[in-house]
Amino acid sequence: MRALLSSFLLVTPILAQDAKPAPPPAWSDKASLSLLSVGGNAQSQSLGFSNEMVRNWGTGSTLAFNLGAVRVSTTAITYGATGTSPTDYTVVRTDTTQVSSEDYFANLRFARNLSEKLLWFAGAGWERNVPSGLDSRSVVSAGLGYAWVKNDRQKFQTDLGVGYTRVKPVVETPGFQDSFGTWNLVVAYEQKIGAASAFASNLAFTDSLKDSGNFLGVWRNDLSTNLNKTLALKVGYALTYNNRPAFKTVDILDIAQVPPVVVGQAAVQLKKLDTIFSASLVLTF
Repeated sequence: MRALLSSFLLVTPILAQDAKPAPPPAWSDKASLSLLSVGGNAQSQSLGFSNEMVRNWGTGSTLAFNLGAVRVSTTAITYGATGTSPTDYTVVRTDTTQVSSEDYFANLRFARNLSEKLLWFAGAGWERNVPSGLDSRSVVSAGLGYAWVKNDRQKFQTDLGVGYTRVKPVVETPGFQDSFGTWNLVVAYEQKIGAASAFASNLAFTDSLKDSGNFLGVWRNDLSTNLNKTLALKVGYALTYNNRPAFKTVDILDIAQVPPVVVGQAAVQLKKLDTIFSASLVLTF
């Protein structure tokens, strides 16, 4: 009996130790890819890619690097004919390809816990979106974050910080501010749905310290469903609101002449709101 009790006491600590949750992996990577191609009488191509790599030291410090690209192009096909009669002609086809959306981005963020719910962070980012009038945007920021809710099923966190932004537009107009300090607010929410699905919503708001009307808001929402341990399906919807949108140039045509003649160019302000709907496969390593 004593031997059996001793064996039980020896095994119990081992079982308790094995029951502890496994530590998070030091490195993790998540990549997503979406592709759409339409051919025939109408042609359109859409390609989206993103990748997020995270380094977790297991001591409350994490380093995250993500990059991505979205490119959408459409081809308009028009037909015409040249000839001398209805029986003597040649059909002429003209294809005009236009890039309607082209967004490239890269972000780096380091965060360290100060307590169970409070953390500090520092990061940098870069973005390019020529169809929206943005040649490049570079940002650096730092601040504090607080996890209001943090458990296995639900997460709710807010970040508040300050930063510096430098913008290079495709078309620069008089009085344009290409660099300024900012204050930034991020609200992030995650919710698991059942055993295989999850919903994530992220709202990022940035405002200039020089001009309060020069603000930018980005709201991203994703719904993902795991197919297995490494593969998942994800649909997303993103809205970007720029209260001071960029400009693009258009030709000024003199229609009094035949054919019309280009006599110059004019700057036209773009829309404030951009939206993107995406569906992609996600690989987790």
